[in-house]
Amino acid sequence: MDNTSDNKINKKKLLLWGFIKFLECELMGTFVLLFYWAVSVSFGTFANILFGFVGITTVVCVMADYGLKQGDKARNKVTLHGAEPCRNFGLAIGVVAMLPLYIALFFLVLSRLGIIGNFLPAFKLINTFFFPIIDLAAHDPNIENMNPAAFILFAAEPLIFPITTWISFKWGYDQIDPADKIIYKSQKSDKK
Repeated sequence: MDNTSDNKINKKKLLLWGFIKFLECELMGTFVLLFYWAVSVSFGTFANILFGFVGITTVVCVMADYGLKQGDKARNKVTLHGAEPCRNFGLAIGVVAMLPLYIALFFLVLSRLGIIGNFLPAFKLINTFFFPIIDLAAHDPNIENMNPAAFILFAAEPLIFPITTWISFKWGYDQIDPADKIIYKSQKSDKK
């Protein structure tokens, strides 16, 4: 009995789940945002830095976990069932996950140009996991008071998605365990 589903990597499903992982980051980012709002007045700029780091770490952890697992599964299908190699497919997964952020950025540009109304509050909420960092660059909710240089930051932040999934998918595909690298590197440095 020939099972052809084992011979192929369902790339559409991987891409769809990449988008679902973006939504998972949004959900977790909501909790980061709530904690940030709870302490932002008393902690000031330190809260932006602290919770900005937590938000970025949340995205990296969610997307790296997905990339590692799917890279390992892809490698098994290639090795055991002769599926088509796809070592760099994590990049495509990350691009799909970051697309909503660039669509939101496009609307923010339209807002800044005066084509549509003030989109900055909605942009901040769409980027819940990056909210504390965005708030540093654009604290005032009115887009007309925002420094145009903030667009550089807003364009760079979503790149965390494809970079994380690309690297983690390759590590999973190549069967590299990040924990082993940290532990063994630590043990080697202790012996010196």
